[in-house]
This record gives sequence, C-alpha cells and structure tokens, in this order.
Amino acid sequence: HIGLCVPDVNAACERFEKLGVEFVKKPQDGKMKGIAFIKDPDGYWIEIFSKASVAAVVLGQ
Repeated sequence: HIGLCVPDVNAACERFEKLGVEFVKKPQDGKMKGIAFIKDPDGYWIEIFSKASVAAVVLGQ
C-alpha cells in the first residue's frame, strides 16, 4: 500500500467520507487509533496518517 501524511487525519477522513470513498479502517477503529485506510478506485489500500498519529502508535499511546 501507499501512505499519505496529512495535517489532520479526522478532517481528511471526513472529506473522503463526503466524497464516497470506501474505508478499510476509520481512525477510531481497531487498536491503532488515528490512522485510516481507504481504497482507491482499483481497490488498492491507501494509508492516511499524520506525524502525531504515527508517533502515538510507535510510542504505544
């Protein structure tokens, strides 16, 4: 998969949701909070993250 670093994961996901993008994982789902996965039109996964969300996952916060 590929990943996109965005300033605000929740704001980006709200926009993706309004555009009808299919989610694999929303930011509040699962153990890794603050990270999302969406699908592109061909079904490839795209990770949506921010510097803060990656740091929180790495540090176990």
